[in-house]
Amino acid sequence: MARGRLTAALTVAAALVLAPPAWAAAEGEKKGIFDPQFDLGLWTIIVFVILFWVLKRFAWGPILNGLQTREQSIRAAVEEAKLARQETAAARAEFERKLADAHAEIPKLMEAARRDAQQLKEEMRAQAGKDIQTERQRLHREIETARVQALKDISDHAAQLATLISAKAIRRSLTPEDHHRLVDEALDELKQTQQEKS
Repeated sequence: MARGRLTAALTVAAALVLAPPAWAAAEGEKKGIFDPQFDLGLWTIIVFVILFWVLKRFAWGPILNGLQTREQSIRAAVEEAKLARQETAAARAEFERKLADAHAEIPKLMEAARRDAQQLKEEMRAQAGKDIQTERQRLHREIETARVQALKDISDHAAQLATLISAKAIRRSLTPEDHHRLVDEALDELKQTQQEKS
């Protein structure tokens, strides 16, 4: 429909341009610059309409579409920037909250570490005391065992010595059982004497 109108307008314009105007001046007359000139006005209108149609079809439409697309992309970018700013602010607030929580946790952690260190120190002290006591008891047992062994060795040596002395004294030989019996009797008498002194 628009093409039909454009074709009709071009046909009318061509007819008007090609037909000699009725009011045209004589061939020899010169026209002034400001005098109306029908053919020049008509061609100006025709060129303007053609140029308007060409520009609308091939220039303004794509330019307007490009500008609208750019405007939409700018709006989208602005919206994304707003969302990003909001997300950044939320993330910053969350980070600051977590940082504050972490700073609040530091004294608690330090106190717990102090308590644990104190408890470990007490446990180590108690364990060292137990170890020392155990070592002391072991040493007492070893000393007691060594004392008993030394007394037994002394007793055996004394019995042998007493046997030799008594054998020389009575000129006879004693059996080992006699020896032990005499030593035991002597030790019993020695113990009774010490108890009486105490």
